[in-house]
Amino acid sequence: MNIQILQENLLKALTRCGRIISQKSPLPIMQHVLLRADEGGLQIIATNTETTELVHAGAKVEKPGGICVVARTLTEYVASLPQETVHLVVKDASLHISSAGFSATIPGMSTSEFPPVAAQTTQKPTTIARGAMLLALESVLFAAATDEGRPILTGVNIQQTEDGALFAATDGYRLSVKREPGLRALGASMVVPARALGEVVKVGTEEKEDGSMGLSTLPDGQLAFVIADTEIRTRTLDGEYPNFEKIIPKTHTTRLLLDTEKLRRAVKSAAIFARDNANIVRFHIENQTLTVSSNTPQVGENHVDVEAKIDGEGGDVAFNSRFLVEFLANYKEEELLFEMTGSLNPGAFKPVKDDSYTHIIMPVRVQS
Repeated sequence: MNIQILQENLLKALTRCGRIISQKSPLPIMQHVLLRADEGGLQIIATNTETTELVHAGAKVEKPGGICVVARTLTEYVASLPQETVHLVVKDASLHISSAGFSATIPGMSTSEFPPVAAQTTQKPTTIARGAMLLALESVLFAAATDEGRPILTGVNIQQTEDGALFAATDGYRLSVKREPGLRALGASMVVPARALGEVVKVGTEEKEDGSMGLSTLPDGQLAFVIADTEIRTRTLDGEYPNFEKIIPKTHTTRLLLDTEKLRRAVKSAAIFARDNANIVRFHIENQTLTVSSNTPQVGENHVDVEAKIDGEGGDVAFNSRFLVEFLANYKEEELLFEMTGSLNPGAFKPVKDDSYTHIIMPVRVQS
């Protein structure tokens, strides 16, 4: 392999691929990226067995070829180079790098050692609206489980509906459901790893041009998300996703209209005093006011009064502050509705102007 490529293009591709590499893998090859050059340019590939990321970078290819090198070493070295043309040459199982007076040699491994990468589908990817897809994913991803105890909960359930698509994620303590009308290119119900979808969101957010993305199925059954010069591949998760619809409250006895930023600040301050007390934050509703409080004897106590428009009876309920903080960090609207029925039933958070999104948090049982 013998190619020339701009430093900024090479660094962008390496940085993007490096995000999915697992530093805990016992297999040395999994710490590597695959560099593959042909007449179309340079392709950089990384995988963690669950997800594979392929980034294409424009390059002048004088001799096709490829090599696997340690991702971290190569990325850090390229980041140290000036924004000039970088010359990459494979010789004697090593990658030789030179640019503007800099030169380095990194030992590599044969491309045959890298996990097999499925061929691209011959079908043209289905084009979907990137903005709608990213909004839906951002609305639910944070609620997916990170604990591998129940693998199916580490994914996002995507269902085709009559008028679009439904996205749902839960870890057993909270649930986010987002309906996206008009997004009809996703096929039947599937559960897609949240970590892979998180990378889809990152890449989609980084790419400013073109408001679309491609979605296709590869011959080996993987899903492929195509955004600009990047392709993210992942397998769907096996198993039956829980019937989450049954835990969404159908009625409520109390409804609050709240300013999102005021509630966000109140919860954030209460979380400081809740860290050493199981992250418990209390809501007290009375006289058109929501009082957010927390109390840990060794740390201190705190309370914040948040103005609210209250419909229904007052009451008390407690939640895990981490769940509240993460929900509010991902909620984009200026106002929200909070609905509850007593202290032992799930609390529901919704937008004011539409019913396309619902976030449910299970309450924490506390002594009065």
